[in-house]
Amino acid sequence: MNELREDLDRALRSVTFSEAPVERAKRDGRRIRARRRVTLLAGALAVAAVAAGYPALTRASAAPPGPATGQRTTPAPHASPFGGDMVVTAGPPGSATQAPGGLAGSDGQVAEGAIGDMKWRVSVVAPGQKSPVPADSCYTIAILAGSEIQGTCYDIPGSLGDGLGRDKPAGFTELMNDGVTETTVGQVAPDVTYFIVTFNDGQQLKLLPVTVGGHRYIAWMAPLPMTIQTVVAHLGGPYSDSGQIAVAVPFEQPGQPPAFGLWQRDGQSAPPADTKVIGHGTTGGHAWKVTAHEGPWGTCFVTDPAGTQCVAARLGTTAILGWGSVSPVERGFGSAAPGVASVRVTLSNGQTVTVAPVGVGDEELFAFPTGDGVSPSAWTAYDSSGKAVGAGPVTQGSASPTSAR
Repeated sequence: MNELREDLDRALRSVTFSEAPVERAKRDGRRIRARRRVTLLAGALAVAAVAAGYPALTRASAAPPGPATGQRTTPAPHASPFGGDMVVTAGPPGSATQAPGGLAGSDGQVAEGAIGDMKWRVSVVAPGQKSPVPADSCYTIAILAGSEIQGTCYDIPGSLGDGLGRDKPAGFTELMNDGVTETTVGQVAPDVTYFIVTFNDGQQLKLLPVTVGGHRYIAWMAPLPMTIQTVVAHLGGPYSDSGQIAVAVPFEQPGQPPAFGLWQRDGQSAPPADTKVIGHGTTGGHAWKVTAHEGPWGTCFVTDPAGTQCVAARLGTTAILGWGSVSPVERGFGSAAPGVASVRVTLSNGQTVTVAPVGVGDEELFAFPTGDGVSPSAWTAYDSSGKAVGAGPVTQGSASPTSAR
């Protein structure tokens, strides 16, 4: 651990830090994060930064996009950082080669870049014993500080690629966050040429997908306080941009990584922005609350300060959308069809809970407590007269536990 701290300390000493962005932190306001795990590597980075007396890798910037040629593009740092930000770069690794389906990484590397002078690399490992879920691929983050410092391998859920296509150009994994940096890894649809990530200070990254193990990936790393304005997918093919795009606006709140939900195509209107508490109470002596946020990101459910699930599709039907372990009270959430006045949720322990939907923007949403190790198994919807107007089971295909995100 001491050697790791010394290596990271030497790397961080070469990074120039600007004055802490207090005013920007006040301005940025709404930032939200997906539930995350903390990597040993990232934790060591945070320890080293604190030990060296640095202000936690305050902010960063990125290079402007290059031409969409399909060739490997190495972003060039700006001559001077935007607003005092550190320079952030990201792109395909130098080892990537051209293949019929786009760039390919035979060595598993999918992206590389830097935060200031601290270089990093993300690699994908095929399913096997190295993965926390042996049936899934996983990814590693390496910090290049003289010698390579590499953390453990983190799961890429097999469901990440579900629904990929023109309406969902990418699905993103948990965003690794150590309180200092955030790392995003995305699995990409076949018809995406490249992505442009635009940060709120005007800087951009151009990300070309790299294929490893039959799947296409992108990745980037940035300091945690850095906010993302949009991620734009340019559609067409591996080497040809058709001119069509899909835009994702992340759901963000202070001090936490972005969560991605809805992708909007040209001509589509964004859902109305609204925020409501859709469920709250006291269970077992513990208070609980679920807040729903609707806007250009789609619909996002905040179950606690560190847990968020965003729904990509527009809602409007009755369904249980998610549930999960949120200490000390587990809770679930869902949507209701027009005309539904109440929903009775049957739990796996045989008990039931009845909730009333709350209007959020143009949606009707609800939340409910479950119990330790208890999950929803079915639902019944009723109109204002008490007549049953719909019912259905809760399956992995119609909802998912938030702890898996």
